Amino acid sequence: MKEIQIHSRRELDIYMNPQRQRILKCMDLNGIAMTPKQISVALGISASAITFHLKKLEELELVELDHTETIRGICAKFYKRVPATICLNGGVQDDLRTEKEALMDYLMNDIWKDFQQYLHSAEVSPNTGLAGDMISGVCYLDKEAVRTLKHFMWEFQKKYSKPRENAAAWEVALLAFPGNRDDNQ
Repeated sequence: MKEIQIHSRRELDIYMNPQRQRILKCMDLNGIAMTPKQISVALGISASAITFHLKKLEELELVELDHTETIRGICAKFYKRVPATICLNGGVQDDLRTEKEALMDYLMNDIWKDFQQYLHSAEVSPNTGLAGDMISGVCYLDKEAVRTLKHFMWEFQKKYSKPRENAAAWEVALLAFPGNRDDNQ
């Protein structure tokens, strides 16, 4: 899995656009290469706008052209999501901090909203052991445990971020940070 660092305002502006976030999520949840028209239908945005946004996302190497097909005499381009994670360097004190925080707030709220919708849907079947879940709390970690946790989070994302047979798309948010900011652990 590729790690993409966001360093400039231009890169952040490309990535944090709400329509582009919706496009990325649509592609992630579908798990297949899609045409701008297919994404357009799913999101209710014009195909030309989707094409524009895909070109911008290509600049960050988050999507790429997978293949083309001739459909009713027209060459259709199929784009796929590149297995990548974005590193915002959120703890860095730079002139992009406010925008990065706004993006993180948007992403966390979006996944929380979807989780709440899931909880209120008929899909929830707690008796199977396969229902969505949230686990929160405080863990006491030394530096080695922090490294282990971060490594686990990275490897888990890397291992399961690609579509595969007999697997369904699950939205996941892994968040860990020191609870006592005065402690230099």
